[in-house]
Amino acid sequence: MKNKALLLHLITGVTIFAGSIDYLSQQDAEYFGNPALTGKIGVSGAYYNPAGTAFMEDGTYFQINNQTHLKNYSMELNGEKFESSEPSVIVPSIQIVYKKGNRSYFFNAGALAGGGEVIYDGGIGTFEYMKDVFGMFGDAKYLRGGEVKGSSYYVALTGGIAQKINSDWSVAAGIRYVNATRTLKGKGEFELNGAPINFDIDSERKGQGVGGIFGLNYHPNDRLNIGFRYETETVLRLSNEEHNLDKKFKNSLRNNPTLIFIDKLKPGALDKIYNLVLENKAVTEWVDGHEKKRNIPAMASLGMSYKMTDKLLVMTSGNYYFIKDTYAGFGAYDNYDNGYEIAAGLNYILNCKWTFMTGYQYTNTGANTKTYKDTDYALNAHLYGIGAKYSYSPNLDLMGTFAMVFYEDGTSNSTGIKYKKHVNSIGFAGIYKI
Repeated sequence: MKNKALLLHLITGVTIFAGSIDYLSQQDAEYFGNPALTGKIGVSGAYYNPAGTAFMEDGTYFQINNQTHLKNYSMELNGEKFESSEPSVIVPSIQIVYKKGNRSYFFNAGALAGGGEVIYDGGIGTFEYMKDVFGMFGDAKYLRGGEVKGSSYYVALTGGIAQKINSDWSVAAGIRYVNATRTLKGKGEFELNGAPINFDIDSERKGQGVGGIFGLNYHPNDRLNIGFRYETETVLRLSNEEHNLDKKFKNSLRNNPTLIFIDKLKPGALDKIYNLVLENKAVTEWVDGHEKKRNIPAMASLGMSYKMTDKLLVMTSGNYYFIKDTYAGFGAYDNYDNGYEIAAGLNYILNCKWTFMTGYQYTNTGANTKTYKDTDYALNAHLYGIGAKYSYSPNLDLMGTFAMVFYEDGTSNSTGIKYKKHVNSIGFAGIYKI
């Protein structure tokens, strides 16, 4: 991405773990205990392995989840550090499966992307970088104290049908509706030779789209299961409404005596500064009033579960995200490679009441030093999870999970801003069968 980016909200900073930007892998509490769920038969299959739900016992299943994410993000430049520790306390989701005979119906509702809010007291790294940009025209200072606040919610509803073909194979097809809202509000206050230059943005982007879900499951015996899921690219058109930046930023430039004097000596200096900020891709996405696409990438997932003993179930899975083929306006996905995730885990039955689970996942987001900016920095990550399921009654299971996610640091090659993240996640779920 171009340098001189101004603000802003951190869409992937809000995104807790992702194989691509604008996509969340975790869709229920079980994921934090064992993220290798694509090859597993169960209620979680309403999202992870829809075709596998055709092999469940007859009945109606409900799984209600909540995720809590304790997030620490930071940006560093020139010895200045900007941090956000705003938690995402309530991130709910639900899975429903109705199975009878050789057919099942599945439904999932949750946050496909985004996942919460970030608040940076004192600004963000790009403000410190912009001080140097203004410094080309005089003695520039960034006045810390402004707040940058962003939120991102992609609510998704998924439903479909799974059908057994024979005793070993089943297929599934479904449709997903996505409603997205991204907001950004923040201030950046500067001085140039003692005169103020102010940024004040209040922007909201909204849109909706539809995508398809397809699944295949192979279950040759009671020990082995292989699941596959493919999701089409979701065309997502986002309209934008911005209230403050253009007008207030222009006024702060026109009322700056230093810049007025410079503009007289070098006609066009004011326009140059203005264009350096507003024509940057990161900023244009928030101030451009036109409807633009920011599609959600297509993805494919393959997983296997194998019952080593009557008590031990071993699982592996992999996700692949087709980011390079995904369309997005403003160059949002420029320089990205395709992303992927690799996960492994196990479930161990301790006794008739308790099941222990643990797992690991590596995420390669497809991002690199050319893609990092304050608005989008997708860092590679290592997830370590544990959890337990308690059979409260024949019809009700309770689940608690915990995961630590360690992100690899990233530094923008255009601005020199260094990005860091760490997340601890807690999940709770109740699973009820009628």
